[in-house]
Amino acid sequence: MEVIVPEALSAGVYANGFGTWFSQTDFTVDYMVNLPPQATPGQDERPVLVQPMQVVARVKFSPALMFRLIQNLNSAMTSYEAQFGQIVPLGDPIPPPTDAMIPPPTQPPNDDLPS
Repeated sequence: MEVIVPEALSAGVYANGFGTWFSQTDFTVDYMVNLPPQATPGQDERPVLVQPMQVVARVKFSPALMFRLIQNLNSAMTSYEAQFGQIVPLGDPIPPPTDAMIPPPTQPPNDDLPS
């Protein structure tokens, strides 16, 4: 299979959030990005901080394709964790690095070698 990415899409779109919903015929995934927080009046007129999100992409999938996407993501995450270590869920404390995560020290240059 050859995949052709149009120039306008080649850089991709950053997202740090998503939302999903479905109907009988499709699943919709909105990919979103945080916007700057805004203070708005609350019920007692005291300011409340609200975190707006902006949709940067909306993708619709058939149920069969969504099932295949989830299978592929699961496989990719398993491979990722095998290579880089366990993914820390958002909000969980980040564990200290293990020896496998710390690169070996670099050797200082040997000034005795001819250049």
